[in-house]
Amino acid sequence: MNSAQALRGAARHAVRRGSLVLTAAFGISFAVNLLRLAGPLFMLLIYDRVLTSRSVETLVALFGLLIMLLCVLGTLDYARKRMLARFGAQFQEQIEETLLSHSGRNQFFQQGRAKPALGLDEVDGLRGFLHSGSLIAVLDFLWTPMFVAVVFVLHPLLGWICVGGIGVICLLMLIRSVFKGGRQEQANLARGSIGKLKNAIVASHQTMRKQDMSVGFKERWKTARDDARDRAISLQDWTSWFNSISRITVMVVRYSVLATGAYLTLQGELTAGAMVAATFMVTRVLGPVERFVTQIPRLIQAREQWRSLNQVLKTRAMELEDAYSEQPSTPHRLVVDNVSVRSPLTGALLLRSVSLTSTGGELIEITGTSSQGKTVLAETILGMWKLSSGSILVNGHHTGRLTDVEAQTVFGYAPENPSFLAGTIAENISGLDPQSNPEKVSLAARRARMHAAICALPMGYNTELDPQASCLSNFERNQLALARAFYKDAQILIIDTLDSEMLVRIPKKLETTFSLLRERDNVTIIVLTRQPLNLPDTTRSYTLQDGRLAVRQTKAANQSEKDHNSPAIKPAAAAKMSVVGKDNTPQIVRS
Repeated sequence: MNSAQALRGAARHAVRRGSLVLTAAFGISFAVNLLRLAGPLFMLLIYDRVLTSRSVETLVALFGLLIMLLCVLGTLDYARKRMLARFGAQFQEQIEETLLSHSGRNQFFQQGRAKPALGLDEVDGLRGFLHSGSLIAVLDFLWTPMFVAVVFVLHPLLGWICVGGIGVICLLMLIRSVFKGGRQEQANLARGSIGKLKNAIVASHQTMRKQDMSVGFKERWKTARDDARDRAISLQDWTSWFNSISRITVMVVRYSVLATGAYLTLQGELTAGAMVAATFMVTRVLGPVERFVTQIPRLIQAREQWRSLNQVLKTRAMELEDAYSEQPSTPHRLVVDNVSVRSPLTGALLLRSVSLTSTGGELIEITGTSSQGKTVLAETILGMWKLSSGSILVNGHHTGRLTDVEAQTVFGYAPENPSFLAGTIAENISGLDPQSNPEKVSLAARRARMHAAICALPMGYNTELDPQASCLSNFERNQLALARAFYKDAQILIIDTLDSEMLVRIPKKLETTFSLLRERDNVTIIVLTRQPLNLPDTTRSYTLQDGRLAVRQTKAANQSEKDHNSPAIKPAAAAKMSVVGKDNTPQIVRS
């Protein structure tokens, strides 16, 4: 079985691996529900045997047997819950391992989405369903007919009253779900607005403080808070109303059975013990039914999560098949072949048939003004944008086949507007690398010419940063982003809109670093800029305009081409070369 087939059946395979646990839980549920008959049976025997015979020995024996059965009941119920909890954890572990090990680079966070798009939310939801009371309620409900049958055995009229009570409860829960659905959605949206405002104040507190936005934020917060509060209260009112009706219904059915049982006892059709036992039995019937009906929305949610998870697995399997089907033999380290990218919002073309190749050890400069597609091109090479057409190959392999670990050794990226992790400078440079060491971190900082500035800080490399690195200047943030890119020892280094101040303040040092990486480590360096930088030893230069990539002839490139095409003739003062004669023989004509 290949990786794609394994992905498609990963969820079912994980469930099959735990089928023994589920079977055992189902069997234990039967035993648990069977042992719950001990209480009604004890009442029946007390009223019909002990009280009539006035036997203390029988009472003691029955009570001791009841205590023993209840202990077994508690043990089995505890064991069932433990088994399901561990099955849920095992299911989550297996699926997450499959998803993460088969996830291509940048598929964990897709462009334009704030949450992981890999199916992890679905797996976590299914795990919660498996070990929560939802599955227990389902298992108990499956054995409800056993209790109903016992009530019918006691007397058919009592059984029909019990069935009628079940129907009323189901009808109430159906009405509740209809009335509650819209209010639940509105309450969730209002709560989501509050969450967005909380995230905004955490992420943008510096901007709000500097721009004096606190007044507007407070007004927006009050409006959102009042809306969320009102909707939550409305939802709680409806929920409490239906819960009260449901509880009253259960009590009415129970006392109806008791009253009917008393009437049947007076008529001689039922014993006093059977009357009390039937009342207790009806409670045991309606309880699981009520819990099951309450969990129906959770069951529907779990079904949708299962479908969504299988769709994620199927989609990833198709991507793997496409990636494995394309493995051309190429000497190029990077091949961008006729790539086009569309905006996910407007559908407009952001990149138009872009092609680019590199064999390694090259310095490629791409120039373009703002909004021409430089950042999109950089992120597309990194795999952060979905391709409308074309392909991107790294070392002859489709980028869709790169895992996160492999990509760390392939790509290094310094974005135009860097953001950082909430952590220390060392953690940001190393990218939370579990194998990081201070020497490698400081080497990356030295290459970015930032080591001295970091050492000048009171906490040095242990200085805590917020996501905006607000304690650093814009120049230092770009240096830190460059150090983070250098740390990976990547084969392809992409620098988006190299800071002009960096070239002014440390030009020769940065050029030396570039030369060292190219010549010693054979690193391909792609620099995207707004204006031509004319870096020395630039291999190729391009212009990017309206998403189209075109070759830009630099003076160095033109001179190199002239030197390559010209014959090896020593320069002479005031000499010109022209082609004369019918045989096209070069002649030197002096002026």
